[in-house]
Amino acid sequence: MNNKSIKTHFDLNVFLTFLVLLLCGLGLFAFRVNSKVDCTNVGFDVIANSYTTEDLIEFKSTDASGVEWVWDFGDENPKAFRSNVVHQFQKEGTYEISLRMNGQCTTTKKIVIAKRKKLIDPALIPNIILPKYVRVGQEVAFSNDSDFAKSWQWSFGETMAVDGNDRSEKYTFTSPGEKTILLVVNDDRRHEAKQRITVLPALKEKKNRASVSRVDPIETVLREQIDDKPVSEVEKDTKAAENRAAEEAKRIEISTDEMQQLLMGYATRNIDDIAIRNYFCYSNIPVFNSTGERFTVSQFFKDIRDVNKIELKEIRMIKDQKTGCIKSMTINMRTKKGLFWKTF
Repeated sequence: MNNKSIKTHFDLNVFLTFLVLLLCGLGLFAFRVNSKVDCTNVGFDVIANSYTTEDLIEFKSTDASGVEWVWDFGDENPKAFRSNVVHQFQKEGTYEISLRMNGQCTTTKKIVIAKRKKLIDPALIPNIILPKYVRVGQEVAFSNDSDFAKSWQWSFGETMAVDGNDRSEKYTFTSPGEKTILLVVNDDRRHEAKQRITVLPALKEKKNRASVSRVDPIETVLREQIDDKPVSEVEKDTKAAENRAAEEAKRIEISTDEMQQLLMGYATRNIDDIAIRNYFCYSNIPVFNSTGERFTVSQFFKDIRDVNKIELKEIRMIKDQKTGCIKSMTINMRTKKGLFWKTF
């Protein structure tokens, strides 16, 4: 069969659907091209107590219009995709932090990360055993009872040189005043120990003066009315009175409130442990918790060092009756380091 003409059938519905889709696509494209995104308020805050390696640092977007965030911290760690993120830098250096928001707005900041400082461990500070007072010309003994010590370097505050290299040393001071005793063990100068000692002037020798054989009549009458003690007893009483006066002058006075303030100061690094140990009868007094468990002073200082918060409920101090120095302490407290409380 011969067809002289070919008829084409055109579906109007298909044409109209195609036209509508084309117009919608052109409209969306025109809106995308002509719309402008305001990036004026795009930014972020950096929240941290310090900028050191292994510290947790918070980054917080400040633009409330954000719906999409991409954080780049400039190190080998992967990107983050939330408005608020926390990040750790493992190495010291300068990092450029970049935030891209809503796919179009980008802002950057630079921060410098320092190497984390090594903290001093109170357990590695050597203990110095020494008297509180000594006189010029009097030989005094110094010693160290730290189990971890293998070598010693003593300096007794009168010269710039090392005065001894043994666990126990003896020294004679030549001048009065406050002297600082320095001890370095195992060549670890970061954990050196310092304590003070008071050097009193030397006792003056009494000169024998020629007595005058003149007797006052009034003195004779008084001697007859008063029963004099033997000379030896008088000397003993005088010496005892002098000793009592000296002990009263040296007596240590500290209240529980004052001790609590000292412990707070140590926890916040405002004072060192020597300022507290000066009130002890000897450096390593026992410390007990509320349940009666015994600790060393070094263990106690380590527990309260660099904590976020310390809550002291009760402090009981056992003191020497004569000197007032502290022989032991019982402490009921708890400390907060990070998010958790710890009972001592």
